[in-house]
Amino acid sequence: MYAEGSVEGVLSNLGIEVTQRGDELLGLCPMHLERTGREDNNPSWSMNAESGVHHCFSCGYKGTLLTLVGEIKEFTTTWGRVDFEAAKEWLRNNVEVNFEYLARQLEEARNSYVPIPAPVGMSEARLSIFDSVAPDWALSARGLTEDACVLHGVKWNSNKNSWITPIRNPNGFKLMGWQEKSQTERFFRNRPTGVAKSKTLFGLELFKNGTMIVVESPLDAVKLSSLGVFGAVSTFGASISDDQLQLMKAADKLIFAMDNDAAGRKASADMLERTRKEGMECWFLNYQGSEYKDIGEMPEHLVHYYLEGSKHSVFGEAAFL
Repeated sequence: MYAEGSVEGVLSNLGIEVTQRGDELLGLCPMHLERTGREDNNPSWSMNAESGVHHCFSCGYKGTLLTLVGEIKEFTTTWGRVDFEAAKEWLRNNVEVNFEYLARQLEEARNSYVPIPAPVGMSEARLSIFDSVAPDWALSARGLTEDACVLHGVKWNSNKNSWITPIRNPNGFKLMGWQEKSQTERFFRNRPTGVAKSKTLFGLELFKNGTMIVVESPLDAVKLSSLGVFGAVSTFGASISDDQLQLMKAADKLIFAMDNDAAGRKASADMLERTRKEGMECWFLNYQGSEYKDIGEMPEHLVHYYLEGSKHSVFGEAAFL
């Protein structure tokens, strides 16, 4: 069951690679960057395979398996603390859970939890640990050009084969953190944990005026730039905050090109209602007849075709219902 060997599986699901020595699982500290401003290059972190208790002897990060899940998956309460119930639900849905053991974990986590200290200050130098250019195979897989990646400040983590897309403050565009997304695995993470990505838009520093195209993924915005379609911004996901909606008011024309899935359609329906209340005129990408999930998957000629066929908000329901 859960306490008898599933801990390593949970870590694998979280994207944490470990090696086992007896009852201890050893690996790179998953919160080293947030606490110290640099990656853990020498395995400094260990977790007990039976109890789930973990500790980094270098930076001092410690806790239980439940707090680790909450912090890695960024499950937080309104007060900014780990949402243990959300972490428990994630475990319930992703591993075979021994509920008696999980209840003990939950109680121990609540009694011993100490929030992660505020991350060290952000500077452009924090991105210097990543490669400035992604390899050709990764660019080709996403349909991106090197010039577009440089324009957007996109980096590459060669250790994890993942994309690094900066998150910048909308006022002055100072670096707040970044989003990391694997090209080869289902790995996705925001750095530092809890970075306020909902208060900004990826690519906003490049937007001057005219048409703004809103997409979910930063890499889809880079894809559009690669095709010579400029003015794309990303919301870093399907949810669009009030802060982001206010930033969109800078556009002369606003096109929502959310993903062609349940979450994307829900977001489009929500934006249709909210923009009408705000008195904002906008258009919606019409995916009808398309087998593609998002702009990132489309060949160039279809990107132009579907953008040109975007539906005005008066007829917006036809684009996603």
